[in-house]
Amino acid sequence: LILVNKPKYNMASESTAADGSNTAAITSPKNVPNFSHVPWPVRPRDGINYDFVATLYLIGSALALSFYLLETKILAPLLVENDVDATTTAADESDSTTGTEENGEEGSNAWKEFASGMQGMYFIFAPFVPCLLWSLLVRYFWLKETKKISLDKKDN
Repeated sequence: LILVNKPKYNMASESTAADGSNTAAITSPKNVPNFSHVPWPVRPRDGINYDFVATLYLIGSALALSFYLLETKILAPLLVENDVDATTTAADESDSTTGTEENGEEGSNAWKEFASGMQGMYFIFAPFVPCLLWSLLVRYFWLKETKKISLDKKDN
């Protein structure tokens, strides 16, 4: 069992209420951001650099976009040729031991294999796109609160 220490708040000195009972007031430090006003799905957590998180999600989204464009713009002609080749008979196909086709094109089988292997690769990185949008929203609230704290420090 691993116990995680939560951040502690400064306890004000015990004060005496009007009826004579002792109460302890809890105050939060001024240098810790307060995200209680932010909705919970986009509430930033202390100790996380959301610039880093958003950058990583941006890289993943760029990979998804790159693989999508690679498949649809560059490899699409090879995939169409692959579909046409799949309908041909076994007699029309190339000899698998030589790697050449009857029309003399060498290496086109390797490109067709590459194209078919890359088909749908962008689906792996597609979840990064909504995560990027989420992280940018969280980062907005994080920057807003940290900027407010830094301005308060400058005023003091």
